Amino acid sequence: MPVILEKTGYSPTLLPFYQEKIKWLQQELRPHREALMQHPLYESIYDLADLRVFMEHHIFAVWDFMSLLKSLQRHLTCVDVPWTPHGSPANRRLINEIVLEEETDVDPEGNPISHFELYVRAMEECGADTRLIHELLAGVQHGKSIFTQLETLSLPGHTKEFVTHTFKTIQASQPHRIAASFTFGREDVIPDMFRCLIGDLNRRYPGTLDTFQYYMDRHIQLDDEVHSPLAMKMVAELCGEDKHKWEECRQEAVACQKMRLHLWDGILASIRRH
Repeated sequence: MPVILEKTGYSPTLLPFYQEKIKWLQQELRPHREALMQHPLYESIYDLADLRVFMEHHIFAVWDFMSLLKSLQRHLTCVDVPWTPHGSPANRRLINEIVLEEETDVDPEGNPISHFELYVRAMEECGADTRLIHELLAGVQHGKSIFTQLETLSLPGHTKEFVTHTFKTIQASQPHRIAASFTFGREDVIPDMFRCLIGDLNRRYPGTLDTFQYYMDRHIQLDDEVHSPLAMKMVAELCGEDKHKWEECRQEAVACQKMRLHLWDGILASIRRH
């Protein structure tokens, strides 16, 4: 992924520093990223039954991503009334652009829909079980703690641990660390991971995976071309010249990619058991 930080409003004297720090972060993450790209999970999804298992686990990562996103919006913009200008205008624009497309993108017919809801629709279309994610949402909507929900629902351990890590990052309330999780644990790595999953399944099961194919194509397009560069700008803006913050971002990004590997290991084991 190239580093794209032009047109940010940064001082020309600071831009090379930000470019170098983003390159440094990407270099530090390379071994973990390569492990994700080479994970045997992708080659283990042979048929529709395997894909259903994958989606029934992965939906929780799709969902908690939205909470990372909205947490950043809460930190970087004003969501209170009366409204006041809050934070950096550059970061307000960056996060609102991402929210617009993640929370209110369009489906194949051009109707507004969030990426999470699109994924749930794709699950229903191919016969995957959505009961657990709907049960989690119902509990949250009734005011139950997310941590309580994770303990009481019959979720596999790797899924619980992945989502728990996400919400502990959110709970720590450090915007630069949340942005690192969002950018290097999700946005920067997701396009390449999804490319590994796109094979001949849609051709083998015509009409069953149309929504999932659309979801993946849309995610790859937005993340690769728009969201990942925007998110990197956001990390640079939040860290500035503070080397301690850059190091905390490195730690958070490494931890997130390790958790993704743990999730992939768990899904692979579930597919093999199935």
